[in-house]
Amino acid sequence: MKKKNNDITALRRTQLTKATYRVVSRKGYYNFTIRDIANEAGLSTGLVHYYFKDKDELLLTLLKEMNSNLRNFLTKELEYKDDPADKLLTFIDQAFSLVEREKDYFYVIIDFWTQVNHNPRISKANARLYQSYRDECAAMLTEGVKKGIFVDMDIHYTATMIISIVQGLIIQFILDKEAFNYQVYTMKVKEQVLAMVKK
Repeated sequence: MKKKNNDITALRRTQLTKATYRVVSRKGYYNFTIRDIANEAGLSTGLVHYYFKDKDELLLTLLKEMNSNLRNFLTKELEYKDDPADKLLTFIDQAFSLVEREKDYFYVIIDFWTQVNHNPRISKANARLYQSYRDECAAMLTEGVKKGIFVDMDIHYTATMIISIVQGLIIQFILDKEAFNYQVYTMKVKEQVLAMVKK
């Protein structure tokens, strides 16, 4: 009986998190209500409050879920890759392809950024999200250096710079899709990163 209850709780929380993602992508961080989430999920507002004590908990769960989904997708893509350079390119490709594969992702993330100075819990969650990006990238760079494929480097700095370049290009494209040819520029970024790290 307890397992069944846990399964229902997990199912409901996932259902509500997905509904929150859709609502926040349409309405933004500030402009939605618990009723909007309930309507999107086809549930009562009472059930939303039963599974999440407040809006903050719902949004924090959403941020964690988004991060977890990205990591799972990346893990699957990296499963059969041994070459650190291939892994790094796959990592960068996955970030760039999010714009097409998960169109609302960055709109939701940008909304979360607006809370950095106002909400310490959301600020910490954002920091953890970017820390996980840097850690993932750093692990690939470390492996490449150990295998003699990449040059010796300041791993933390290089990982930070790669994330900055990739995210910066994505944000510029989201803000102005006519500014440059996205496909061409993503290829150039990958070439630049490889030229920087490979022996």
